[in-house]
Amino acid sequence: MIRWLIPLAALLLASHAGAAPLRDPFQRPAASRPEAAPITPEKPPRLRALVLNGARSLANIDGEVLAIGEQHANYTVLRIDARGALISRAGRETLLTMQDKDSE
Repeated sequence: MIRWLIPLAALLLASHAGAAPLRDPFQRPAASRPEAAPITPEKPPRLRALVLNGARSLANIDGEVLAIGEQHANYTVLRIDARGALISRAGRETLLTMQDKDSE
């Protein structure tokens, strides 16, 4: 009986030597794992020019000439003055200045 047990054990060990490693039973299969979408920060609009004329001031934002209250790319122009154009989107305000233009 022992004569058969040793070769049988050697055969079983040899068959498991080339086998794939055990996988984690709690790990999701590769196909069902959601891939993370790359996050690319959205660039704010660029202020290209200002025309200051009191309440009728204009701002050139990304090539579009806008007055106070007008919208571009979901941004609303709130104020135009010598400092720049104040825009808002989803309750968040951003001041576009001419210095921003020079830094790009």
